[in-house]
Amino acid sequence: MQRVKLSNLPLFAEEVLAKLAPKNTATVVALSGDLGAGKTTFVQVLGKELGIAETMQSPTYVLMKKYQIANNKFQTLIHIDAYRLNNAEEFVALKPEQFLQDPKTLVVVEWPEKVGAALPKADLTINFSSLAAEEGERYIEVI
Repeated sequence: MQRVKLSNLPLFAEEVLAKLAPKNTATVVALSGDLGAGKTTFVQVLGKELGIAETMQSPTYVLMKKYQIANNKFQTLIHIDAYRLNNAEEFVALKPEQFLQDPKTLVVVEWPEKVGAALPKADLTINFSSLAAEEGERYIEVI
């Protein structure tokens, strides 16, 4: 895991976006880590890098938020927080078939382990940890 200062998250988000190659279905990025490890903060920074001007709040209670973007790779960002889901069947209620087939959609899922096989294999997995990190930094691993 590399140590990343929160002030350097925009550069880190740019690097992540550069790793995502177009394909025939939606691009899925899985974010894992404990509560408060920086997953939602990362999605907010990623959204800004994609040109989203509106305030991006955690979808913890609504489970999913959708943002339109004007980017050469993607037109839509779907942010899912699966923390409150108990199983894959609850994920299916979000009707993922409507967005997982769109090659211009970037799907970012926090707590992907909560939805199991209902989510296709992630194109990129990012692990976050605040354990032993100093104030204003996180340990981040891209897989």
